[in-house]
Order: sequence, then structure tokens, then C-alpha cells
Amino acid sequence: MQKLTVKGTRFVDGSGREVLLQGINFVCKEKKLGYLWPDHRRLFSWFARSGFNVIRLGIFWDAVEPQPGVYDDAYLDKIGDVISDAEAENLYVLIDMHQDLWSVRYMDGAPEWATLTDGAEHPADCTMWYEAYLRSEAIINAADHFWKNDPAEDGIGLMDHYASMWEHIARRLDDHDNIIGYEPMNEPFMGSLARNTFGLAENKTKEKFPEFDLASMQGITPESQAYMGEIVSRAFMEFDRNTLMPFYQKMNDSIRRVSKRALATGGNIYCSANFTSGIGRVNGPDKKPEEQQIYAPHGYDSVVDSDNYDNFNPENVAALFADKRMTQERLGMPVLAGEWGAFPSREFTNGLIDQMHGILETYLWSSTYWWYLPGMETDENYSALKRAYPAVTEGELRRYHYDRQKEVFEVSWEGKEVLCFLPFEEYEMSADAGTEVQTVKSMDGAVYVRITAAGDREVSAVISRK
Repeated sequence: MQKLTVKGTRFVDGSGREVLLQGINFVCKEKKLGYLWPDHRRLFSWFARSGFNVIRLGIFWDAVEPQPGVYDDAYLDKIGDVISDAEAENLYVLIDMHQDLWSVRYMDGAPEWATLTDGAEHPADCTMWYEAYLRSEAIINAADHFWKNDPAEDGIGLMDHYASMWEHIARRLDDHDNIIGYEPMNEPFMGSLARNTFGLAENKTKEKFPEFDLASMQGITPESQAYMGEIVSRAFMEFDRNTLMPFYQKMNDSIRRVSKRALATGGNIYCSANFTSGIGRVNGPDKKPEEQQIYAPHGYDSVVDSDNYDNFNPENVAALFADKRMTQERLGMPVLAGEWGAFPSREFTNGLIDQMHGILETYLWSSTYWWYLPGMETDENYSALKRAYPAVTEGELRRYHYDRQKEVFEVSWEGKEVLCFLPFEEYEMSADAGTEVQTVKSMDGAVYVRITAAGDREVSAVISRK
């Protein structure tokens, strides 16, 4: 496979062609499975037949550095094998250092030795798992110690350990041509700043709007909600600028000692909700703004992981990603939306996937759906993940859209040709004069087709199922 690099707001391959990435998160949180889903080769074959060309591959600090300064190279060798097997199926890989609730002690992430809690308690009665971020003194303390770079038992700072670990990872894995970048930490949590900010914002909002009561959800108006949101947003943006960006810079400095692959940056954990990111560009070794950097935001509606999908709000999701679009325009980076979805298997699931695909199409974004779960490959409620899209453009992609119900795919580009995935084998095309289509590869009821045009002009084509 040709290596991918960042060029402006696009991913390009070694031939200078624009590449659009569509894929899925491949993250096994089970320590007893060695943090790796079994039978991944079969799954990668299904990913490829579904039109995916990228996976966001989760790895874990607990697995890489089980003891201070001691790396499990056998685990990294297995990760290397997974990356090689992905390449065999023409899948690119974004390496994601994953964490949820900060530590393996509470869910996944940091090893025991790096979880400094000062003996604080962790609640066992959270209705939703992520409530523990604001209720668990143990998680809050562990995060605070990390951001302060407090020493582990060997006297070396926690963040210093983390940076050295990333240099080791990049040194071990960087020979794989299909790696597109390294994501230093999944959804960074800011520790006590989060709880303190929400508490301060609630109190200030009550002062301005006496009827406001967040505990009972009474007296909340759009005005009071917006007022509280502005207070929280300002504080979280300051965390991004003053704490998260120095962290990203430190990780980039470590990775750049051995690799030129892109750094994937997404903002703090609450940027997956309606809070604007304050992240910027890190500097490269030449002290100039890093060119090889990816914006990798996440986005979920408030009902995520609940049984309350009757109240799913498409407008909220659209507004959330519109905010991410503004951040992309400020940063001038390509987007790989690292997480979206997390939809339960229900009759409405494919419709929600279609709605999100519409947003990705509008912004011409790459993305990875959250997440692969065993059995998904035979579940028709996720069939909308298999969709038509322009994977590679020799020229510049202008726009595209796939109507899953009508099985009609539209694409416009300026340049010589575009390679497209179609989730059906028999097709017919209507297009501008001088445009031709050719089947490149057939597989399991789907095809890749190459559409070529005469001259470097904007061309449009419509392909429908025959």
C-alpha cells in the first residue's frame, strides 16, 4: 500500500491522489483476550468487502507498559501482526491509545502502577458508566497526577513515562506503510477541572437564573442552558490550550524522533458533546507548525449508551458536527471523525447511520464508526455502514452522495479519474460526455469501479443499481 500523508485538508497517497477513508473502530477492551479480538483476519476480510479502507486500532497503556519502563514487546509484535493483516486487506490503520475511565482499575487505559489515587474511593452505583468521571475521586485524582506529571514509583513523571512509551511504540511499528498516524490518547479527561467547572457554572447560572435547578431538571430554559454552557466551554477551551496542547506537543516531540507519521488530535473528552475544542497545531522539529497533523473529533448525541434512543436528536448531532467543521476550518487540517454512532442494534439504526453519512458527505470527511462488536458482521441493522463512496480521486473531489434507499450514487470531481466503492455489482451510469466507467474489482455483491474523464475539468457522474 502507498503511504498516506497530510496535504492541507486532504489525505494523499504517494501518487498525490486524494484518499477518502471510511472504516470502523477495532478496539478490544478485554484484558483477558490480550486486548485483541480473536479471528481478526476473517473480520478484516469482511471490513474490506464492506468497502472499509481504514480501521482505528485501539492499543492500551496497560498492555504496552505493564511495569514502569518495561515494555511488552510481545504485545507490540502482535499489534504489528494485526497491522500487517490489515494491510493484506488494503486497510489503513490509525493507532489509538485508548482509555475509558482512565485506568484498567476502573475500565481500561493506564496500568495499575500509573493510577495514583491517594486512596480515594470509586463509586459502584453509577447509572451510566461515564458518570464516574465526575463522581469518582479516584479517577479524578489519577488524572490530576498525570497532568501534573507527578512521579511514579520509580521517581519518573507519569507523563514522561507516557512520552517514552510513545517513542517506543513508534519505533516498533513505524515500518508498516499502512499506518496513517498516531493518536496519543482517546478522549483526554481533565480531572478535577471538569467537576469544579460544572459546579462553578451551575452556581453562577443559579445566581443569574434563580429558577434554574440542574438536579431536578426544572426551570431550565434555552437562555440559562446557553449561559451555563458558555462558562463550561471557556474553561474547557483553556484546558485544551494550556494543558492538552503541551501534552500533544510532548507526544509529537517523542514520536518525531523516530517517525514522520501524522499526529491525530481530537480535543478533550467533552468535545464529543456540544463543547468547542481549543486545540491548535503542534510544532514540528523545525519549530514551525506541524504539517502532519490530523483533526480527529468525536461526536455523540446525549442519549449515547442509554436506552433512551426515542429521544435521539438529529439536529443536535448536526449542530455538533457543524461546530467541528468550524474547528477544522480554523486548523486547516484533514478530518478523520474518530468516533460516531455507538448505535444499538434496532430497526432505526440504519436510519441513524444514514443521517451521519449525510454529514460526512457534506464535509467530505473521513471517519471510523464506533465500534465493531462481535456479531455485527451478520446483523442487518448495521447494513447501512456498507455504502457507496469515492475512495481515491486523481484530482480534487468536489461532492458526492449515496441514496441507500434508491441505490443511487452521485459524484463530482475535477481531474482525471475517481475510484469508487459500490455496494452492488450490476450498475449503470449516466455522466458527462467523454466519461467512462470500468469495474476494477468484484467482491461479495460489491465492486470497485474506476470512472475516468477526458481533460482536467469538473465532471459529474450518477451510478445506479441495474
